[in-house]
Amino acid sequence: MVILSLICAGFTLASLCLWYSEMESLWLVQWEFTGGNFQGTNTELAILVFRGLVAGLGGWLWQQFLSSKYKNRTQTKLALAGTPRHLSGQELWGWRLVLAFGGFATIQFLESNLILAGLASYLFSRLPYFWLSYKASQRETAIRRALPGVLDLLVICTGAGLTFDAAINVLIQKSPPNPLIDEFNQVLHHMRMGESRRHALRSMADRCRQPDVRSVCATLIQADELGTSINSTLLLLARQIRLNQAHRAEARANRAPVQMLFPLIFFIFPSLLLVLFGPVSLGGSF
Repeated sequence: MVILSLICAGFTLASLCLWYSEMESLWLVQWEFTGGNFQGTNTELAILVFRGLVAGLGGWLWQQFLSSKYKNRTQTKLALAGTPRHLSGQELWGWRLVLAFGGFATIQFLESNLILAGLASYLFSRLPYFWLSYKASQRETAIRRALPGVLDLLVICTGAGLTFDAAINVLIQKSPPNPLIDEFNQVLHHMRMGESRRHALRSMADRCRQPDVRSVCATLIQADELGTSINSTLLLLARQIRLNQAHRAEARANRAPVQMLFPLIFFIFPSLLLVLFGPVSLGGSF
């Protein structure tokens, strides 16, 4: 019986190795067919192949079962997170399916309980969304911190006589990479592809959802419609945004004493009382 089990395990492992080699060869052929030449390591190639398989699985789910509402919701979440690691909607749903199956199989193997396994399957399938929410929060923080400096540079460029398109081009070339620069790069790309400035800025506001960025986009759209000076508009915006950020920092500082009450009451005060009065209660002396 043991020998038969080993033979089955060896046959399964050999089949998996042959299947992976075939998938790897197909991936390399597809890469070369599209005009590229893969220069990474075997580990990077394995990751790409596995991601391609997950994306294929999610693509089947995407085409067969998902309605347009779920597709739009997924694309919105990816846009708010900045499409981390070039993740597509199909791959996201593929990861959800893989994690759901993994959670169900693990709990069913450990506990043999269908209810707990179903609950674990649902919770595991939500993990990609939690990760996207975390990435979106990080991206929003980076955009908020970079916005005043970016506006100052735009004020300098437009004050020197550059047009708005040329100022964005200089901004992209001179600024360090960050999510806000990526957004302005997309705005410039859309305008070069023939879209109007208003439509490109509205798309940027929809992708960011950050209040200050939406205010900047709305003000720039209004300035473009009314024909007012962009330089003076940007200068006022930079001052107002810095003032708003200062108010938010003061509000966070005012909330700090309230947030410190919980660790003080439940962690620090009991330890302090134990150190001060513990020897007395035990009959010791100082």
